[in-house]
Amino acid sequence: MIRPPLSSSPPSQPSPYRYLGRGGGERPVRMQIIFALVAGMILVAVPLYLWRGPRPDSIPSADAAVADAGTTDASAPVFVVDAGPPPVTLSSFTTIRCENPGPGKTPPERCDHVTFFEDGLARAIRENTACAPTGKSQTTVSFVLEMDFRTKKTNLFVGKSSSIKRDKAKELLRCVKRAMPKPDWPTIPHQYVRYKVNVVATYPAADNKLSL
Repeated sequence: MIRPPLSSSPPSQPSPYRYLGRGGGERPVRMQIIFALVAGMILVAVPLYLWRGPRPDSIPSADAAVADAGTTDASAPVFVVDAGPPPVTLSSFTTIRCENPGPGKTPPERCDHVTFFEDGLARAIRENTACAPTGKSQTTVSFVLEMDFRTKKTNLFVGKSSSIKRDKAKELLRCVKRAMPKPDWPTIPHQYVRYKVNVVATYPAADNKLSL
């Protein structure tokens, strides 16, 4: 018995295994699409919630607080009190002399400034205006300070150009000397051994009143 030859042409219907392979590939694609949609909704919903969510009450600004504090009642009483000691005005420090042991003199303009003592004297004068004599006219006091780094001593006195009498300057000098800082001599920068400096303090007339 002769068998019919096998046909070399492809079958008219595709193999069922092709459907199985193609069907398995569509399922992961659908899952990826679903995850992408969910992630997109989350990215949109979270910012909207944060933007439209409840917000804390606004804190009043400092300008508003200042404005409220500055509002006064016109019917409130106005008190006039003593303003206390008037402020003092200081001139720039002038170096009268600086010197080292030996011959020769140094011009004052070439002397360095010992800021420790100059700043300390200026602060002591400003902090003790209450010790200055008061009057209807302004008073000028020329403070002269001598410093000696060899003997580690200072000397403060009132110069001749002052408009204050020497007997009235004693209490002021006592107050200013007491407020001068205590020097640690080896740590103070300086170029010379001895210095003599001057500063003029002007005390205005103490007849000012302060309105509140």
